[in-house]
Amino acid sequence: MAVKILVDSTFDFTAEQRRELGIESVYLRVHFGDEEYVDGVDISAREFYERLIESDTLPTTSQATPADFTEAFGRMTADGDDVVALTISSALSGTYQSAMIAAADFPGRVRVVDTLSVTLGAQIQARYAQSLAEQGRSMDEVADAVEAVKGRVHLIALLDTLEYLKRGGRISGAAALAGMCA
Repeated sequence: MAVKILVDSTFDFTAEQRRELGIESVYLRVHFGDEEYVDGVDISAREFYERLIESDTLPTTSQATPADFTEAFGRMTADGDDVVALTISSALSGTYQSAMIAAADFPGRVRVVDTLSVTLGAQIQARYAQSLAEQGRSMDEVADAVEAVKGRVHLIALLDTLEYLKRGGRISGAAALAGMCA
């Protein structure tokens, strides 16, 4: 019996990185108007940012669903393995809640950890979890260790523009103007 690690597509692992690490993923969906893409499958990060620049419409995302997690948990536990699922911060998405709903159907087999992070910060935690799993640690040991360190992972982002934060309603026009003038 082993411990497998599951993440969501906001961790921004490439397919090659996931294969090399032995990490599996569930996928969020990205919408540009009426067009829907599976994040990291139908649209790459590069393509997303190109579309963002070119499009008059801001993209929206849909969280991974409980059914997405149920399918993944079922497949991953079928051979008797346990799963530690790491998700994007619950402050940014309902994906954590979806994973928790699905995990209820796998008592004692699945633990869900809210990374309180995204992208590289979440990747750091996933890599740590995978290294512990490879050392033969139990599901609870892996999940507890990630829970213990997640508050020490911090992201700092530098933005070329505040335009998308303003357009998305994350900051006011005045704040964007002040930030661009600084």
